[in-house]
Amino acid sequence: MLDSTTAGDISAVRNHTRELIEDAGDAEEPVLIEAPPNSGKTTNAVKLALEAEKPVTYLARRIDLYEQAEEKAEEHGDIRYKRIPAPQRDCETFLGETEGSAADIQRLYEKGYSGRTIHLKFRDQAPCGMDCDYMEKMETIDEEIESIDLLIGHHSHCKRRQYIRNRIVIIDEFNPGPFLQPFPGDNSGVIDNPGDIVPSFLHALDEGDTDFPTNVYNDVTDLMQRRDGPKGWQEAIDWFQEHGASRRVAQHSELLDPTLEKYDDVHAYAPFLTFSLLCMERIGPGVDLAPPPGGSLDDIWQSADLGPATKCLRDRNTGEMFALSPPDLSEAEQVIGLDGTPTIDLWNLLFAPEDGFDHQQVIDREDFPTYLRSAMNMSLIQIGDGWYPYAAGDISNSDPDRFAAVQALEEDPFALISTKRALERYQNRGLLDTFVKQTDSGQETDDTQVSDKHQALHYATVKSSNDFETESLGVVAGMPHPGDDLVRLWAGLCGEAVEITRSDDEDVEKSFGDLGDEIYQYFAHDQVVQAVLRFGRDQTVFENGGATVYISTYALPDWFDVETEFNVQSRELEGAVLVKLFEGHW
Repeated sequence: MLDSTTAGDISAVRNHTRELIEDAGDAEEPVLIEAPPNSGKTTNAVKLALEAEKPVTYLARRIDLYEQAEEKAEEHGDIRYKRIPAPQRDCETFLGETEGSAADIQRLYEKGYSGRTIHLKFRDQAPCGMDCDYMEKMETIDEEIESIDLLIGHHSHCKRRQYIRNRIVIIDEFNPGPFLQPFPGDNSGVIDNPGDIVPSFLHALDEGDTDFPTNVYNDVTDLMQRRDGPKGWQEAIDWFQEHGASRRVAQHSELLDPTLEKYDDVHAYAPFLTFSLLCMERIGPGVDLAPPPGGSLDDIWQSADLGPATKCLRDRNTGEMFALSPPDLSEAEQVIGLDGTPTIDLWNLLFAPEDGFDHQQVIDREDFPTYLRSAMNMSLIQIGDGWYPYAAGDISNSDPDRFAAVQALEEDPFALISTKRALERYQNRGLLDTFVKQTDSGQETDDTQVSDKHQALHYATVKSSNDFETESLGVVAGMPHPGDDLVRLWAGLCGEAVEITRSDDEDVEKSFGDLGDEIYQYFAHDQVVQAVLRFGRDQTVFENGGATVYISTYALPDWFDVETEFNVQSRELEGAVLVKLFEGHW
């Protein structure tokens, strides 16, 4: 780790990032490298593919990061690389370019069936079949995998052993989305409530004349209330140990007759949800977990074709269930995580190395402000006087005056990051048109924008984003608020219950306990830092005076400080008066 002096030297930071990535490629245990923005993570990940004895698989969440890795590979010239295809981008039927039904195959995909399985088993819905560009690209990679120095793809691609076996796997940023499936889910048209899926599956078991004790278990309530009873439980467990409960097994089960119904027994997670309900134990208020902590059911769990890190959590209050399916990276030559503000417990949970990640830091977190000020030439200014949890869109009445102050002082419109609901409220009130910079004509983005006319991003889309790398003026307004349920979910998946302690002091946030607080900080405060880090990363910004970022929330980690603090509260102040106040303050 660099000392405080060299933390402000961009060359020293990039060199140390390179050294840590090179050393991690030769290490025996998985390594998690905490590296600040603009420290050369992608560049050195690609260099590793050129220099290491083993090939590299680089995984990120965004297409622009794929393209950045490809550009770096082209610069080196001696690297043979391939981008892993995705059905939503490479399949003609998914794109609506064939006579097949894009809606039907999307429904099958949301029900847990892989793109490959859909093309093999659902020819009526996916007439492109084996001639599909998606399938041909998949087959090409399978045939040539040993000669490909660098595979570039999404985090979800590490679920496929072909892409990680005997390779150095580099995971750029923490992204739980591909590995956590909620029921009911966030999907657009699929009804995937466990209360529908599980009874349908139990009915299929009964109709199939299996030896599963359907006379004891008919629905979710039976599975919850009778799982500890002397009758039926062992027979049910024996059935799953013989037939398996994993999504992989379910996709090829003769018992499940695939249909296009919105929900039924053919949902690929139906066996898993049913088996999980048989194995759950209460770990805290309103939270059940399978397998339970302590290892009492681990052997049963793994004998049903489920990995040791796979878990299922149920919220007793809502009936929601969450399937966590971490990838099995045991066949990888090495696993390297890259993250700007990692939470170690979550990385260990999601990627499950046997002894945990070896955490390495490029710079100490206390030196982050030094890095931003000196190495990135960034000025940080605190405005506002509260936490401003804007998840529900309840913006502050002082926000228009804060925006006016920034615009008056800087004499330019700015790029803006806030919550999605807050951005919608700003747009409805005309604040985006008044204060926020317009997008360039024809600009394309990977993110779902609230407005395609303005330089405005919401928190859910900013991590790893390069959209604002050339923006020299930015505002981060309000904080994302994860909510108690999200903290309970991730703490529960880690095997711990959350006890919430509330404070009467408005300046003190509630506490979730040691682990819960770490998780809350990640989903709240660390995301504010990630938003700040989006601005001014391009060299042209550094050379032209650097970036200035105004932060309108107190939701910052203890280790992150700002140069200047100024509160804008009065709704009556005119822009010119605000400028005078700023000048007097400085």
